[in-house]
Amino acid sequence: MSGVTVERISDERWEDVVRVANGTIELLAPTSIGPRIVHFGFEGDRNEFRLFDHQREEWPLIGGHRLWHSPEDESRTHIPDTDPVEVDLLEDGVELRRSTHERTGIEKAVTVRTGSGSSVEITHELTNRGVWPIEFAPWALSVLEPDGTAVMPLTPQAEADSLLPDRSITFWPYTRPGDDRLSYGEDNVYVSQDTGCDGPLKIGTSAGDSWVAYVNDGHVFRKDFEYVPGGNYPDLDSGAQVYTSSEILELETVGPLRTVDPDETVTHVETWTLAEDVDDPAQAATVQPDGI
Repeated sequence: MSGVTVERISDERWEDVVRVANGTIELLAPTSIGPRIVHFGFEGDRNEFRLFDHQREEWPLIGGHRLWHSPEDESRTHIPDTDPVEVDLLEDGVELRRSTHERTGIEKAVTVRTGSGSSVEITHELTNRGVWPIEFAPWALSVLEPDGTAVMPLTPQAEADSLLPDRSITFWPYTRPGDDRLSYGEDNVYVSQDTGCDGPLKIGTSAGDSWVAYVNDGHVFRKDFEYVPGGNYPDLDSGAQVYTSSEILELETVGPLRTVDPDETVTHVETWTLAEDVDDPAQAATVQPDGI
């Protein structure tokens, strides 16, 4: 595709990295681990993702964007993605595929495609390579730099005179509804990242608006995704989720739970868009995918 550069470059930390750029945005994905995206931002500008230099004994604390499967289970979900991936360079992006993990029987793939604007399309695939059906949902997690504010829209999904509820907010056990990091607007829930906080916080929403965003130092990182009305979403119907601690904020989207047969693939697509010169988190609602 004209204007899109897809190339393998050398990197001091990751050794071999695929760079996808179009003159507006650029994205970096290592081949030595993954599938994981370690950089996304405007060309020549800062990385919107938080990366860590240190490791830990559980799943490696790396940062960037990764693919998991939900519901969360320590023995099944927290599988390190520290092995090399297969790489297929495309005209407008790259496909990154990790072979089947022996413990889960699940194969992972992430495909990046971009056009001429400030958006990229990220397709997440989970394939059941086992011998029996497994129930799970694709789960896409982006680890972002501190000091910003997440926006989780909660606009009405039904007529005002409806007798049935049409939205929900879910709280994880370690979260207090009155936490100072949470605030509520007319149509949005806001989650502020606080480097001085005492502990983690996580909430989910029913995601009928099909987007979430993070506003930080004038930039908006927005994720649009498909929401399936009536879908069986995990975590008490939490199709969109935000986790934050003193170090990071994670912007997460989840697909509906499905029983996946052997050799069947489930797909979850996000469209990432960057915008600048935005300081009011409420303005994230006006950002639209561009160039895809």
